Amino acid sequence: MSKLDLNQIHLELEHEIKRLSQSSVVIFSDALREDVHEAVSELKPDIDSWFAKLSQRSIACYELENLLEMQKGRIKLSRLRSTTIDEEELEIIKNDILRMIAKSIMNLHLNSLFRSQPTVEATNLKKENIF
Repeated sequence: MSKLDLNQIHLELEHEIKRLSQSSVVIFSDALREDVHEAVSELKPDIDSWFAKLSQRSIACYELENLLEMQKGRIKLSRLRSTTIDEEELEIIKNDILRMIAKSIMNLHLNSLFRSQPTVEATNLKKENIF
């Protein structure tokens, strides 16, 4: 796992935060963006650890869901709580945040898997009568 991979996760999360805050009610977009940044910052060490464990194959992809679900209580959304948004909507936003984190981790993990695959030379393919 390289520092470049972790930076890629963080950049993708920044992009997703912007997308999420743009899709929400305009009145609350600043509060949402700040709350999501806070949640991602708080979970950043865990995100880095989960990606490392996936890369090292210490955990399976399906285990990521459970790891994320266990962190739901750590997402406070304090700025949004001070608005008129109800609890049900807050839960949806928490799920969106967790989904966004999972998507970023899994996208980068899958990309790294394909980058690390050895390339098969055309001469080897010819020998096997593939061409």
